[in-house]
Amino acid sequence: MNSDTPHYVDPGQQQPAVRSKSKRSGGMLVLAIVLTMVLTFSMTAGIGLILWHRLAQPEQGSIDADRLSFSFSPDPDTEAALEKLQTVYRAVNERYFEELSDAELLEAMTRGLVNELDNPYTFYLSAEENEQIEESMSGQYSGIGAFVAINKENLVEVTELIENSPAEAADILIGDVFVEVNGQDVTQLNDINAVAALVRGPEGTTVDLVLYRPALNDQVAVTVERRKITTASVAHRMLEESIGYVQVREFSQHVSDNFISAVDDLVSQGADHLVIDLRNNSGGLATEVIDMLDYLLPRATLATVRGRDDGQPFEVSWDSDKQMGVPETMRYAILVNTFSASASELFSGCLRDYEKAVLIGEQTFGKGSGTITIPLDDGSAINLTNFLYYLPKGLSIEGVGLEPDQTVSLPDEARSISINRLTREQDTQLSAAIEWLENLE
Repeated sequence: MNSDTPHYVDPGQQQPAVRSKSKRSGGMLVLAIVLTMVLTFSMTAGIGLILWHRLAQPEQGSIDADRLSFSFSPDPDTEAALEKLQTVYRAVNERYFEELSDAELLEAMTRGLVNELDNPYTFYLSAEENEQIEESMSGQYSGIGAFVAINKENLVEVTELIENSPAEAADILIGDVFVEVNGQDVTQLNDINAVAALVRGPEGTTVDLVLYRPALNDQVAVTVERRKITTASVAHRMLEESIGYVQVREFSQHVSDNFISAVDDLVSQGADHLVIDLRNNSGGLATEVIDMLDYLLPRATLATVRGRDDGQPFEVSWDSDKQMGVPETMRYAILVNTFSASASELFSGCLRDYEKAVLIGEQTFGKGSGTITIPLDDGSAINLTNFLYYLPKGLSIEGVGLEPDQTVSLPDEARSISINRLTREQDTQLSAAIEWLENLE
């Protein structure tokens, strides 16, 4: 089918892009490792986790004094730090202008313990924020249908729009930056989950937004009605007689099955090579990435993971251990941009390391670490960076990203248009990918 109309594979009960909130990000789950980086105002939050793992809920029980004790190393620095903490605690408890309970003070200390660690993907989630993330993974959620991420100025920027969504109907554009939500300034929040909490709300209600639009160098005000949003994670179509196209919007639950079905369909239509579009894909579940790479690669090491658990360092490898499902001669042109992160970078970098793919587009985000999410008794949770992963040739992309083999930018007039709305002439990155694959013939 030589059509530019995408065919969407039903993702079933999909998991939206998992989110990682950074302290500066203001921005990227159930016993699963996730690789991500973006927030969706389909009222999911999500910027950059990558490799995410949700631990089991701890058992409820009565207070145990021994369980509540802490042990510290008996050195001068620790003693001085504890004395400082005691002084600060007493000052706040006795002199803060409002009386706070011990529980409130301890809650503040808990937040500070996690949020002030020098890592952008380690953070505390309130019960509301944690519930928001879990709700967003249900596959249907109430929101405006815009994917967002934290840009270089630490502001929340629209990176993609869901087709026929409230955001698209309200003429929100790619590149718009959130300034106000219902009259509240959000430019200083530095917290993507907090912005998401303001934008989300019950289906049928409205939210007033003020957005900065770079193309106009001015602000625009819009009112958007929240609706239930469902997105398809995988779309595919034939581009040319022997070239297929697969877009993976996020590595959510069931994406590997949908991806494999899409690839099989394209091969049956005569595809010898594929364009795989990971632009604005912030990541997702590592298990899905591994299953997809399993299908495209022979048995091989996909990544090496190094981190800490139970107070001890560990190193493990993620391996492809299944039979290839595609011809060995199949090659891939992978489209990436600055919002391709985490799982997208693992997928792209792995295929390139095994000389199966070239990367076309822009430098990727640079998210090469993994996090675990630990739920707490009161519904809140903590997100902890737990490990780094390394590509097959030993490269860590943390804070660096992947440099494309061909650097191709979209023309200025196309950058505010959703990828799925671009014409072939406007999509210079897709054109470059097709040209590279045609030259293989």
